Amino acid sequence: GPPDELVLDVGDTRGLFVSGRTALSIDWGDIGTLAIDPEISVVEGKVGAVILPGTTRVLDRATGKLVDVDETTAPYAVDGVNHAPFAAFGGWSGAINAAVDPKVKDAAYAFLSYMSQPAQANIDVTIGITGYNPYRISQFENIDLWVEAGMSPEAARDYLGAIEASLKSPNMVLDLRVPQNARYQQVVLDTAISQFLAGELTREQTMKQIYDGWEEITEELGREAQREAYLNSLGVER
Repeated sequence: GPPDELVLDVGDTRGLFVSGRTALSIDWGDIGTLAIDPEISVVEGKVGAVILPGTTRVLDRATGKLVDVDETTAPYAVDGVNHAPFAAFGGWSGAINAAVDPKVKDAAYAFLSYMSQPAQANIDVTIGITGYNPYRISQFENIDLWVEAGMSPEAARDYLGAIEASLKSPNMVLDLRVPQNARYQQVVLDTAISQFLAGELTREQTMKQIYDGWEEITEELGREAQREAYLNSLGVER
């Protein structure tokens, strides 16, 4: 990577990718449509997409050791490879404040409806700068939509196939869904990892900093309340 890779954010890495200065990037679907934007991209027709790589070995939590994939250790593995696509950020959603004026509610609903209808959404998902990725079944099935936007049929099938394979995976990893999850991840976790990668912390110091930071947040918010929220996010009933 470039000398300043430790301080790059997602916008920086996308810029490097579409300018042809990096060969691989892990990202949301935005990068695929940014790659066909003639205003910024020099890699049109030269980009492929695939589900995040899998592994032939997984962690046995009982022993703490890596073991080979089989029907017991990785029931969702495909052809001996266990994929665990990550639903980073959890997706986008719209909400309307129940306490606002009825006219404001109606206006907000009309806006969300307009943005979600195929006539507008089918355009937005093909434009990288919008941040929209395909989410309607029809957007995955209609290759012409993507060809008209600038993708080749082959590139469109690769792009849509990678996203669809991730979304349909029964082994998808969901983002942490508990109150104030950003403090756990973006504040404590990201800070500690950045310091470790920069050589400011040892491995042991990094783990302790993350542990202590997470414990502090959990104690502040209430351990049992956080536990219940986490179990509910997984659909676990006790």
